[in-house]
Amino acid sequence: MRLLNKLILLAVGLITFLSCAQNKKEETKTFNLDQYIDSITSEVKHYPQEPMYYLRINQLNCIYEVLVNDRLVDRNYSLKQYATAKAINSSILKSGPQKVTYRLYPIGDLIKEEYGEGETVTTLLDNTEITIEVIRVADINTYESIVDDEKLILKHESKKNKNTAEFIGSGLPYYEYTFTFDAQVPYEIEGWTNAIDLRKLDQEKLELAIVNYYKEIQQLYKANDAASIMTMQYPMFERLAVNEYRDIAYIKEMVQEIYKPILIDNKDFQPIKDYKIQFFGDGRIVRLWHPSIFEKPDLDPRLNRKSAFYFLFTNKDDRKKVRFQGIALSIPKDKHKEGEFNFEYAR
Repeated sequence: MRLLNKLILLAVGLITFLSCAQNKKEETKTFNLDQYIDSITSEVKHYPQEPMYYLRINQLNCIYEVLVNDRLVDRNYSLKQYATAKAINSSILKSGPQKVTYRLYPIGDLIKEEYGEGETVTTLLDNTEITIEVIRVADINTYESIVDDEKLILKHESKKNKNTAEFIGSGLPYYEYTFTFDAQVPYEIEGWTNAIDLRKLDQEKLELAIVNYYKEIQQLYKANDAASIMTMQYPMFERLAVNEYRDIAYIKEMVQEIYKPILIDNKDFQPIKDYKIQFFGDGRIVRLWHPSIFEKPDLDPRLNRKSAFYFLFTNKDDRKKVRFQGIALSIPKDKHKEGEFNFEYAR
């Protein structure tokens, strides 16, 4: 009830105008961004120690996606290697075993694009490999640098064939592997675990319902309806802030990433098509995502692995720009009714 009351307060400010001609009431929602940020900040608890977990990923001759507890935390669709460790507390809901899954894909035309020559690679190579280090920083408030203060929890290296020393997935168009590690955090959050497994529903009806819900959100964006959109996003922001012990400055920056695009005028939404349905959170979260050009060769390369929810707009310099908005949905167990699709933004 406490969260519900806050959400109601965040959406207040309905002003009624009387139309002299037709004597009808029109309601316009106002939105107080500072109040919204303060409300999220008030939900963040602090502890004597605030541990953070990270993944450091290095790959060779592949592109990848990495998930923690079946939520996407990192992806690299280029030949580049990134030394920076990726924070993953956002996918850790409580202490105990945590699941890490990586998905490896062939490099396709990346060598040709990088060097101007070479062949299209459609399967994983003999010398494909990935290394993932799980790192823990004991207290995010006292550490000076990850390199100095990190503790290596686990190091995973992709498996090789015992007889040939070649990558075990050599010759495959796709390879997936899962391992676990133990995490200890001072919080416990319900998050997306209080949602139904959407894979068990009628998939044709589910797809239609998702597309229709995306279109409803489109209308909110077209109307610049910040109050409705931000209220829908509130539980997600709250979870992210609590998981990472965030202060008000970071929360403000995080919220602005969603808030600012809502206010863009003359948004030209593109049709929701050429998408694939992707499930996360062990089937409790769903989103529409454009496939890779491997999966759909005739797909516009600019849509490669991007959200199916996007719009074009002209910026202040009169340049044409595009904005992709990730929309992840779930259906809470207490809102599920047979034959209905009572979606919420995934927590």
